[in-house]
Amino acid sequence: MKKNNKWLMFLILLISAITVGVSQLKIAAVMQDVAAALGVSTTQAALLMSVFTIAGIVLAIPGAAIQDKMGPKNLLLLLMACLAAGNVLGAVSGSFAVVVVSRIIEGISYAMIIMVGVTMINTWFADGGASTATGIFNTFAAVANFIAMNASIPIMKTMGLKSLWWVVAGLSALCLVLVAMFIQAPRAASEGGDNSKATIGEAMANLRVDVLSLAMFCIAFVLFGFITCYPQLFQGYYGLTAETANFYSSLNGLFGIPFCILCGVLVEKTGKPFVIAIIGAVGTALLCYTMPYLGPSTYIVHVLVSAICPGGLVMTSIFCLAPMLSKRPALIGYSMSIINMLYYIGVFASTPVIVGAASSSWKSASLIMTAAAAGAVVLLFVVASMGTKEASSTVK
Repeated sequence: MKKNNKWLMFLILLISAITVGVSQLKIAAVMQDVAAALGVSTTQAALLMSVFTIAGIVLAIPGAAIQDKMGPKNLLLLLMACLAAGNVLGAVSGSFAVVVVSRIIEGISYAMIIMVGVTMINTWFADGGASTATGIFNTFAAVANFIAMNASIPIMKTMGLKSLWWVVAGLSALCLVLVAMFIQAPRAASEGGDNSKATIGEAMANLRVDVLSLAMFCIAFVLFGFITCYPQLFQGYYGLTAETANFYSSLNGLFGIPFCILCGVLVEKTGKPFVIAIIGAVGTALLCYTMPYLGPSTYIVHVLVSAICPGGLVMTSIFCLAPMLSKRPALIGYSMSIINMLYYIGVFASTPVIVGAASSSWKSASLIMTAAAAGAVVLLFVVASMGTKEASSTVK
């Protein structure tokens, strides 16, 4: 495959993933307005963030089998079609129940975009550069966060609340066309000499992948706690204006972009994703503990570190580790599906648990997040020490 062609296809894949991320986060910056428009409480409106991940929880495990049958390109086309359809339904509805359904439909795209992306990357870049490309791909959540936090309020004030859904629907349709026109379907693993059939059972028998999935649950819980709850922390706890709170929150995405890329390069150059992930998890635990003790001089520092540690160092390393720990190429999709399921469960639990705890005390919320981050540290140590006699034990 020509180098220019694979990078063009990678760019389209990245734009598609960013669009999925924007769709998920478009509500976070205007949650109080959404609650008022739908006649529900802010806590109920927070469920619209969580239900986005229901499809991910349900489809994570069968996702790899679906990809095997459809192929990565056709599955990506289906994901962008679901994203467009869900946003159109949300745009035309004024009912909370229907908007919940629309968010679940949108969430189908979120359910498998990471698995499709990692599979495509490890096929396109099989001859080298996969970790760097994975690091760049992992910026999609950071870019989406920056866009959503800065663009949602201006778009809402200019064109109305429902315009957020229409804008994302249009972007989804554009991505669908670009995928159809320019992305070439990666070769199946069987075409690369891996002819035995892969199964989810074989992937789940890999204990290192299983424990890594638990670490992903912990770090996803914390990361999306920061992404979705920073606006409430800065506005409700520290008394900043909505615009200022969203600006500070968006810096998580802005700072996360270079650090996700840097982490991918570090993994590529050092070959030590576990070391990088553990350092990031320790930093994340300290970050969580200090949430209620910030001041004007430390707001930006805290957001900067939140971009470096959970999303940049830990999550990028885990995405790089999944293919490395898979016994053979045909199992990469299934390994990612296991990790994704725990990722989506962590995201699903994050917002309602943290918002609920913060409603009584942000110190309680920070302790819950600290415990989750500490759990990630322990689990990463465990998986790093497992399987020392396996071929994959060369990964440090």
